[in-house]
Amino acid sequence: MSPAPIKKPKNKPINGGKPAPKQRGWRAMLGGPSFFGNLLTTVLIFMLLMSSYSLVQSFMKPDIDVPLSVVAADVAEGKIKSISVKGDSLDLVYSDDTKKVSRKDPSAGLPETLATYGVTPVQLAKVSITIEGQSGFEFWFLTLAPILLPLLFIVFIFWFLSRQVRGAGMQAFSFGQSKARVIDPADSSQRVTFDDVAGAREAKEELLEIVDFLKSPKKFLDIGARIPKGIILMGAPGTGKTLLARAVAGEAGVPFFSISGSEFVEMFVGVGASRVRDLFQMAKKAAPAIIFVDEIDAVGRVRGAGVGGGNDEREQTLNQILVEMDGFEPTEKVVVMAASVTGDTPVLVRRNNKHELRPIGEIIDRYYASDEDGVEKETSGLDVLGFEKKTSEYRHKARSYFGNSAFKRVRSVFRHRVSEVYEIEYQGGVMRATGNHSVFVTGQQGLATKAVSELTKGDKLVSLPHIANRTGERSVRGHKFPESFSLFLPVYLAFENRDPMVVFAYLFARSFVGNGVSQSTIAQTIGYSKRTVGLWQNTERMPRLLSRASLKHKLPETVEVTPNLMRLFGYYVAEGYSRKEVDFCFNANETEYHKDVMTLMEGIFGIRPDAIRNTTPRAMNIIYYSKPLAGFFEEHCGKGSHNKHIPEFLFNAPREHFIEFLRGYFNGDGHKDKRGRIELTTVSKHLATEILWLAKMHGHQGYIHSFTVKAGRRINGGKPLPATVAWRVGFGKTQNPLDPVPGKESVLRPIVKQVRRIPYSGFVYDFCGCENEAFFGGTSPTLLHNTNRPDVLDPALLRPGRFDRRVTIDLPDRRDREEILQIHARKKPLGPDVALTVIAERTPGFSGAELYSLMNEGAILAARENRTEVTQYDLIRSIEKVMLGPERKSHLLSKKEKELTAYHEAGHALVSSVLPNADPVHKISVISRGRAAGYTLKLPFEDKKMQSKKQFLDDIAATLGGYVAEEMLFGDVTTGPSNDLMVITALAREMVTRYGMSEKMGPIAFGERQLGNEPYSEHVAMQIDAEVSRIIDEAKAKAKKVITENRTALDAIAKELIEKETVERAEFEKILIANGITPKKREEEGVIIAPIAPTQL
Repeated sequence: MSPAPIKKPKNKPINGGKPAPKQRGWRAMLGGPSFFGNLLTTVLIFMLLMSSYSLVQSFMKPDIDVPLSVVAADVAEGKIKSISVKGDSLDLVYSDDTKKVSRKDPSAGLPETLATYGVTPVQLAKVSITIEGQSGFEFWFLTLAPILLPLLFIVFIFWFLSRQVRGAGMQAFSFGQSKARVIDPADSSQRVTFDDVAGAREAKEELLEIVDFLKSPKKFLDIGARIPKGIILMGAPGTGKTLLARAVAGEAGVPFFSISGSEFVEMFVGVGASRVRDLFQMAKKAAPAIIFVDEIDAVGRVRGAGVGGGNDEREQTLNQILVEMDGFEPTEKVVVMAASVTGDTPVLVRRNNKHELRPIGEIIDRYYASDEDGVEKETSGLDVLGFEKKTSEYRHKARSYFGNSAFKRVRSVFRHRVSEVYEIEYQGGVMRATGNHSVFVTGQQGLATKAVSELTKGDKLVSLPHIANRTGERSVRGHKFPESFSLFLPVYLAFENRDPMVVFAYLFARSFVGNGVSQSTIAQTIGYSKRTVGLWQNTERMPRLLSRASLKHKLPETVEVTPNLMRLFGYYVAEGYSRKEVDFCFNANETEYHKDVMTLMEGIFGIRPDAIRNTTPRAMNIIYYSKPLAGFFEEHCGKGSHNKHIPEFLFNAPREHFIEFLRGYFNGDGHKDKRGRIELTTVSKHLATEILWLAKMHGHQGYIHSFTVKAGRRINGGKPLPATVAWRVGFGKTQNPLDPVPGKESVLRPIVKQVRRIPYSGFVYDFCGCENEAFFGGTSPTLLHNTNRPDVLDPALLRPGRFDRRVTIDLPDRRDREEILQIHARKKPLGPDVALTVIAERTPGFSGAELYSLMNEGAILAARENRTEVTQYDLIRSIEKVMLGPERKSHLLSKKEKELTAYHEAGHALVSSVLPNADPVHKISVISRGRAAGYTLKLPFEDKKMQSKKQFLDDIAATLGGYVAEEMLFGDVTTGPSNDLMVITALAREMVTRYGMSEKMGPIAFGERQLGNEPYSEHVAMQIDAEVSRIIDEAKAKAKKVITENRTALDAIAKELIEKETVERAEFEKILIANGITPKKREEEGVIIAPIAPTQL
């Protein structure tokens, strides 16, 4: 939801005085008093002064009436009576008393000058000549003004600019000064104490030692104790690290200096170190004091792995922090304390040599359980598109320049919840990230990182392709593709792998030919008859699914990936579809493309069309009846207009392969205007994004935009189509990859247009530990800065004498949550029905920041409905909004989809209620929230720090309840359970490899398998996979048994959901009781249960 526009107050009083006068004239046109407005005022004043000076000079300076040659002639003829000499000016008085003015050469006397014009001494003697000295205001003004006025103006401009720059907050002359915000202990409005911090009891007890030292250091020093110089506060986002640091300062009554780690880092070398020195000097002068560095990992990461190698600005800043902390004396009493993008941001990753361009949320979510966050997860074999620095012999080694994009290994991933993000609108796209996330900006000093919250209009982001204008020559830097490329694709693989179990059974039987194992044993193992096994082993017979005997066409076993194959893939993605056959549909007039497709198919696969039909007068279909070929195209390019994609290996193929793919797609779904600009159209945003990324990686600037196709449109005379959203990828005439037009290449640089803070409810994501600390993300690829977590801070920063104490702040338990809610409810009028104890029970795993967001959302809901009190219903709705996102009432389900969703959620709820170790159900709904079509809210009765094997197994079975319900009732499964499957697979694997909960594998913790560092063999890996499959299969069987035995209860729950859309706990328990199922109760209510804790071991 976009924030409401801010209305500017009209004629608002200033400091309680008279209303501010309205600005008129040119100042109002310039938008009020600004730096540039004042500068223009100064220039106008200077021009006015110079004009006045010229005007005065014109009046005071005599005009030259007669040339010197005329004066000489008049003297010779006796017409001049007297001459008065003033410097080089001559005042002439003629015989008739007429006065005129002339001018002589200032380097020569008057007699010598007139003599050169032929005047004799006799003729000159008849004229009265007087010489007068120059003095007075006129002389000195005209002499000194041309020197003094420009000098005074320069002094004035320098003074004016320095005052304006400081006043405007630009701090051009104070780069090295600290930007720390200081909270005075005497300011009661900003003072925070431990009474204002609910929960975190152990952390507060630990920090009381610091308070005692700051209040009375003498008792510590007398006994020889030295208080820690630095403390690291560690905890999940929103647990109150900053608030605790302020509370320490408030309890001790000392100044609190707060600064973000990113504020130390600038593109100018030495600025960060200078700010560190200035900050510590300020703190020492105000001692006792506390310095709080938020997000210290921005400067405190392990040295030698940054953008600038081992000599960048960040490392100089870290070195200065180490020096300053070593310089503390025991009596100085200064303590230092220290404390990411949205899921829809596309990123390009490579896993097991397969490339994926997907939203970052889809990539990272698979590493987490559904409600898990705030924990860093290690990755294995995952690479993300980052960049290589440009090699340079430039003397400023700390500067870094973009060389080319390249895949970089990801050490780990991270996600957490936030309540707001920043939306960055730049030329070419929009992206959203948290305020403390950094992006790369570029300038004459090379690459630099900048926090999103500090971005300003005009900042230049780094994107692909990167355009560098160095030494007058433009350099276009994209991706560095491999010089050699050779790849062969198996043609029958997708066809033969339609049923992996059949393939496994056949290969298993064939593998024991001649090994002495009886056919009966093999048949019993794989579940087939002894006769079938005998035919597979002793004849050429094979399963019908794998047999090629009934196939119409004989195809090659493999085909080489060539530019021609890529052009054929382009035709298929644009105009083809596959079922049991491959069908290309063109306009009947596009005979050139018909011929090209048939030539390519015959040249690559050796087959000709089985049918050519005109299904409509304007359309022609070229059909090949070949199931293997249909599977081949579907495997590499997808199926259906909304699900087609670029072959993944194209992200690693040379330029000519991409160009031919683009040519084939353009021939099918492209358009070129008279100026040479082209546009490609698709209904798949994912496909459009892939094309744009690949084009930019190859150095071509492009753009993407969406539009709505009206209902009733026909393609090649076919059936009327419904309204749909489509996407276009376009290239200018000089950027056209297929046929560029010569000329000056226009470049749309990613310049920031505006940055605004918007509300957000959900996860944000980050890659950690990438080389060069960067990865590309966005619909138009933009270089983002990755994060290193606090556990990878430089060891020198953590040694004794620096940050040698760590205080861990856990998520609040139920009692802490109730106390936090009471604090956030202080200034909110609560209704008589509000029970904060109930709210605390329903919010396990919530951080302090999320509880604040919950109370704030409740107040917003009450105000939106014009009520003066916040009710319990408001807070209950706020819980779901914070956990799952806002309701999507516009996301309407069809009748069939609603029924399927109802049974899916009913399956979850029923299995959770029957199994003894699963969480109790609090609410079920088929109203969409976030990305889910429906949800089942399960919450434990109390917080637990550990979880048992039985709880894990019941949790997996409950999660599979929706999948099983779909499969049993509808005979099919949908994409709905996809997230459920990712969650249970990850959980089952952790049970085997991390928690030692597999009887077969035993109490062993297996490390992550990484390239070059494989802690176990392939055989062990197969055993682990088999155990994971066994756990999931047994859980599925358990869920199926529960649903089968309680089918009437399932139908009743689903029916209630279809009618009411939402079922609360009380209504749900009535349905259970009516069907003979006892609902779960608290231990004190008489029924002992074993709830699942929200956190893992």
